[in-house]
Amino acid sequence: MSRFDRYLFTQYFLMFGFFSLILLFIYWINKAIALFDNLISDGQTFLVFLEFSILTIPPIIPIVAPLAAFAAAIFVTNRLKNDSELTIMQATGFSPLRLSRSIFLFGLVVTIILLIISHYLIPKSNNILLKRQNEVASSLNAKLLKVGSFIHPQIGVTFYIGGISTSGVIEDVFVLDERNKDREIIITSKSGYLITNNNNPILVLKDGIVQNYDLKSKNLSTIHFQDLSYDLTSWSVKERMSKAKLLLTYSSFDLFKDPELISILSDSSPISVLEELHSRILTPLLALIAALIGFSALMIGDYSRFGASKQISVGIVILILIKLSESYGNELMLKSQGNWLALYLPVLIGILIFSFMMLLASNQKLLGRISRASENT
Repeated sequence: MSRFDRYLFTQYFLMFGFFSLILLFIYWINKAIALFDNLISDGQTFLVFLEFSILTIPPIIPIVAPLAAFAAAIFVTNRLKNDSELTIMQATGFSPLRLSRSIFLFGLVVTIILLIISHYLIPKSNNILLKRQNEVASSLNAKLLKVGSFIHPQIGVTFYIGGISTSGVIEDVFVLDERNKDREIIITSKSGYLITNNNNPILVLKDGIVQNYDLKSKNLSTIHFQDLSYDLTSWSVKERMSKAKLLLTYSSFDLFKDPELISILSDSSPISVLEELHSRILTPLLALIAALIGFSALMIGDYSRFGASKQISVGIVILILIKLSESYGNELMLKSQGNWLALYLPVLIGILIFSFMMLLASNQKLLGRISRASENT
């Protein structure tokens, strides 16, 4: 690799890091705000929020990486073009394809990094996140046992207990459920206790009344009960947070080794398991494709005092088409496991478009004829 190639590679990588941090920060802020509301409202500490927010970062990286790679390729190539550095290198005999060596190496390194993140770091972080969610959710019992205080475990829900006996029985229970806009439910009970069923908290009430008030018809109905089980799963942090799906916690080796077993354990379809495995390969490859598209889009056309807005627009349109082809490939994959090659349709389309634009960049006369023909028509 020549000194110029090393220089270009360094510039691409520095700008990739810069744009990745910006996009990652934007995505993280959106997730952190919702996470902060859920955790702090559930009485968790700031350290718990910080731990959870850090664990949500790895799954975001493969999402922002293709955009950051495209932006880095556009920014560096456009700057080199405006400073006439690319023109000088082409005058010394460097073809557009030869100049693409550094961007290809840059995209390849980014892809390798993303493959490590997708196959190892993301399943590991999701596994830790799921365990911590279960631990936080299990602390719901202690959080609810606040004597003499009206607490709000969820928006629209008010909970109160008057006392706790020495045997652990809850006394004078009051529950107000206003989550339904059309009705209000008030549950009062003399006593009760909390139990856990499959990690889900359940409130068992004794000797009470359920008052159901219809806000539209203004009708009030009451039901007296001896025993009532009230599921508190919807109050749980585990339920209300954007929790990691169980399928995402398994390593790629497990998905490849025994997809049928993983399908049963994660309660997912075999096609979903196969799609998850291939998506961990496809997403990193899209970063390489995005970098190549950004570079090749700016290599076509001559210098213009109006800038490279046309070429950048062409690159953005191509990325949108590649993203649409990704959705189409997913639809084909979901129809049958035998269509798994359709998932790599965006990679094939991206390589073909890159090759075509490199052909145009290598033959500017052909591109000029096409432009003149379009102007004449």
